[in-house]
Amino acid sequence: MPAYAIREWRQEEKPKALPEQIIETIDSCEDAAKTAKSRLKKFLAEMGIQDILEMDYPLRKAYQNYLFSACQIQSADRYLLAYDRTKQADIRRRMKTLAGKNQCRWRLEETILFLPYHPDQELAMELDSVRNRSNMVWDFTKPCAWHVKEQVFTTLNEILAITKNPIKRRQRLTGLQYLYDFCTEQEIQDIEDMDLAQEQMFNAYLTEHTPSETYKHQMLAILNLCRKTVFLHNAQINWQANIWYLDGLRIAEHRLNRSSSVTSVSFTEISHKENRRYAKEYMKYQIGVTGQAISTITTRYCLLERFLVRLSEQGQDAASCTTKQIEDYLGELQESGISAKSFNAYISGLNHFFRFLIARNYRGTMPFQPELYQKKIIVKHHDRSVSPEVCEEVLGKLHLLPDHLRCMYLHLWCLGLRISEICTLKGNAYYRQNHDTWIQVYQVKMKNYKRIPIAEGLYRIMEVYIKTHQIGPDDYLFTNKNGGAYRSMTFRHQMKKFCEDHEIDGGDYLFQSHDYRHTVATMLYDNGVSIQGVRDYLGHDYLEMTEQYIDYMPKKIAKENMGFFQKPEHNLAAGLRKKGGRDGK
Repeated sequence: MPAYAIREWRQEEKPKALPEQIIETIDSCEDAAKTAKSRLKKFLAEMGIQDILEMDYPLRKAYQNYLFSACQIQSADRYLLAYDRTKQADIRRRMKTLAGKNQCRWRLEETILFLPYHPDQELAMELDSVRNRSNMVWDFTKPCAWHVKEQVFTTLNEILAITKNPIKRRQRLTGLQYLYDFCTEQEIQDIEDMDLAQEQMFNAYLTEHTPSETYKHQMLAILNLCRKTVFLHNAQINWQANIWYLDGLRIAEHRLNRSSSVTSVSFTEISHKENRRYAKEYMKYQIGVTGQAISTITTRYCLLERFLVRLSEQGQDAASCTTKQIEDYLGELQESGISAKSFNAYISGLNHFFRFLIARNYRGTMPFQPELYQKKIIVKHHDRSVSPEVCEEVLGKLHLLPDHLRCMYLHLWCLGLRISEICTLKGNAYYRQNHDTWIQVYQVKMKNYKRIPIAEGLYRIMEVYIKTHQIGPDDYLFTNKNGGAYRSMTFRHQMKKFCEDHEIDGGDYLFQSHDYRHTVATMLYDNGVSIQGVRDYLGHDYLEMTEQYIDYMPKKIAKENMGFFQKPEHNLAAGLRKKGGRDGK
């Protein structure tokens, strides 16, 4: 405990001599006024300070009060500047030695931390201009759960480390303070364990304490950032957290789709605690044991979540739910008008989940027989090919798009790749072999690689793109704002807007990235490639799947019709003769 903390300052006490080290440090502060330096020396001497390590934020606050009360100074900024510069100069001096680094180490204690005194003085000086703002002061003496303090401290360090934009950093720091104050007021024990009701309470808290709706939404984002930061920084996976972040689950890369917008699994909507526990255990099993693609697992969970939310609203435990409750739920699904395929997916999801509960001895028997509810699926063929006229129109306006969107579209139009495959292409995807140009593509859906030939023109375009953007062999060609793989949903949205803004096909064209896969498949088939060859090109496991991609029947029929009726002997008017002909008939 510092010397000043165990006694009150008294004006009548005889000032003690300051150590020479403190005097020298104060005098070395060039941007502090002489009068401010003198007054600081006097104050420190009267407080009995013997080491600059004692100059913390509580002493700074005491100095500010001293200036107001004892010195009648209303504007204390220039005097506090001398205090801060002295402290910062000492930190920089100590950080040159190993022992000094340990003394200045940023650690969580029952104390008040002041961001301009951060051991990273480069960062501290960035914050120095706003040192008098409330979000610079972090009071860890508050009556708040220690675990929450640890979570707030971890998030605070993450914000300081990764947020370089000053405005964004200020927003996040302020939001984190709101969250910290809320947790203190509501006696929250664990931020990762906050449920939907507590989230709504935090929303209401921000409504009360923030000046506008826009500002409130900016502050709300801190809850997710805090949860994510803490989840990723845990030494062990916290399977009890109410939101799991995929990056923290240590999942094999081949099971992930980096172009997907799904980055987390949330259990907050399930209000019933037991149902939430079942869901977490089920998902832990799915992720840890089954080895399935995460997209498959998360899709299945979304179907299950709807059911568990409904049960929770009824206060019903899934372990004891009845056949009637399931029938009522399935009846609602049918009335919603979903397709037979989607309905069967819900049935399958429930089947998997209840079999899991039985295996874990949470219930004894299945509450329903899935096969009795399954619907027959009638496969329909849809002509999804993009017309040549539309393609030509898009290509004619392609120069209006940024580089990355142009190149991504060309991969759709030329190669018919899945958008997930395009988004996850890397710098080493293109190569020459025996004067031919090739691309190696990782099939996210099939979890394997395939190589296909590409046009010389596309190869050269990508050669220039890679060189221009200095893309390494293992770097993604197309990246999001965080440096990861480009999101497929982002691409679809941007291309859809582009087509709308430029009135492609008179404004009637609705961009769908997967339609180009159908287009390329149909083009190959129409030009004599066997359906087996098309299957190999697309990377399908089954011929039936390939048949759905080839718009062969409508076009074949139309082509044969046109050819038949163009022949003179098949013309509908061929049998009609002009009245008054040579034979008079």
